[in-house]
Amino acid sequence: MHVTFLVYRLDRSRLMSTEFYRQDLEILRSLGYEVEVATSLREVPAKTDFVFLWWWNWLWLVGPVLKMRGLPICVTGSLEPDLYEKRSWLYRFLVRSGLRFADRGVFVSQYMIDRLSQLMHLRNPLLCPHIVMDEYHLANPANKRSMPNVVFNVAWKNANNVRRKMQIELLEAFKRVSEKFPDARLVLAGEHMEGQALMEKRCEKWGLEDRVEFLGKISKEQKIHYMQNCGAYYQCSRHEGFGVAIAEAMACGAPVIVNRKTAIPEVVGECGYYVADESPESIAEVMEQVLTDQKAATEMGKRAAKRVDDQFRFARRQAFFRELINEMLGQNSETNSSVKKRAA
Repeated sequence: MHVTFLVYRLDRSRLMSTEFYRQDLEILRSLGYEVEVATSLREVPAKTDFVFLWWWNWLWLVGPVLKMRGLPICVTGSLEPDLYEKRSWLYRFLVRSGLRFADRGVFVSQYMIDRLSQLMHLRNPLLCPHIVMDEYHLANPANKRSMPNVVFNVAWKNANNVRRKMQIELLEAFKRVSEKFPDARLVLAGEHMEGQALMEKRCEKWGLEDRVEFLGKISKEQKIHYMQNCGAYYQCSRHEGFGVAIAEAMACGAPVIVNRKTAIPEVVGECGYYVADESPESIAEVMEQVLTDQKAATEMGKRAAKRVDDQFRFARRQAFFRELINEMLGQNSETNSSVKKRAA
């Protein structure tokens, strides 16, 4: 069977560097399908049996064309309610209009389904969370960590993401922590963009230049190394459709410091440290707790890794899409047969 993996208007260089695209491509190929990647409608091959579409925002445009070709469409990805509500009326109208072209819509968190159902009509929404690949795992069975005084975080440094991922609050919290823990270090990874300038100015203002390290964009291997060995992974966020980086850190045994916002509790469960509120004082308090009792933090990290192994691994999403695609193709075949009989 021929499947087209369609990510409309995507720079192809991002396909294998973006974890969730790479995961779903590997899943489709592992199921024995011949997979072609398309980033435009012209690239969708004539010999296509099924379209696996990433992102909902272009469904209004690609959906009618694909349906004219009689192709079943499964759409997945993150349609974050917090972002959707802030977009223009035209954007919201187009997204809602496009929903009818999807034969199946697969969301990555229950939060997303519940919140979007209040904003639009979702026809039989399905839930299948993101996953974490097997290379993210404990460095050793005891979860012994070689950098217990390092707090680690990964986030793009554009201005919007710096605000969303609460990076300034993190710096202010770490300023408080550094006064009590002189050996503590904050290591920040993520592509250097315009938002980093503000963070660097705050570091200078608070005298943190020697305590905070900006790594810039790092390799997957470097990211795993830090997640396997840091004393804590921080990712409080104003909103998350899922929280892939949180799950990756958990898989590596990192004690995660998070807040109870949007989909984050679905990922973390009771296997992480929650801040009481989103103030720097509250973040600092939890950070100090983790750095003070490293034995308890190590055990928390082990429980987090088990949670990921139980709920967010490759086999789960693979089995879900095997069953779903087989069902969709069976229904599409029956529909096409009925249409041909009526035409005759």
